[in-house]
Amino acid sequence: MVIDTNLFDPSERTEILNHPSRSAHYLSDMSTRENNVKLLMDEAFLRMDFVPEQSLIRLVWHGHAGSGQYRYGLERALAFVRSHGVRRWLADLRDMTAILQEDEQWANTVWFPQLFGTGLEKMAILPSHDYFNQTSVQRSFTAVDGQLTFQVAWFESEQEALDWLGKAEARSA
Repeated sequence: MVIDTNLFDPSERTEILNHPSRSAHYLSDMSTRENNVKLLMDEAFLRMDFVPEQSLIRLVWHGHAGSGQYRYGLERALAFVRSHGVRRWLADLRDMTAILQEDEQWANTVWFPQLFGTGLEKMAILPSHDYFNQTSVQRSFTAVDGQLTFQVAWFESEQEALDWLGKAEARSA
């Protein structure tokens, strides 16, 4: 396996290289697919890619992510958003199953507060088909609602989400 250690901050490179669950496929040249989408991570539980022209990171979750996998995926995404100034986030949770209550609490108290300081502007969510995941994600956004520093919207289709993410917001002078 080849890992592009330039994807993340230097302080995180050792952790990435030594992570015990290294079944992912990382690309040393961040090979470009159609529409200049750059693959960042491809694990059984999560596929993560980036569209530089849109400053968009996309996380597509699959099935159950164990506690370590869930936190690892979110931490890697957070590190990438920080180091690359990402402005838009698409969370595709449609095939994700339940999130453990401890991980939900960790996300609310540790992870989200860090995400709020990144400059992210918009997050689009494609909700899970799994009732327990839906409940957990809704509880998380309710818990952090007063702290949000970016817009959040929920969509049934990926195209609607991408259209919303791509719309420029009117700014007053």
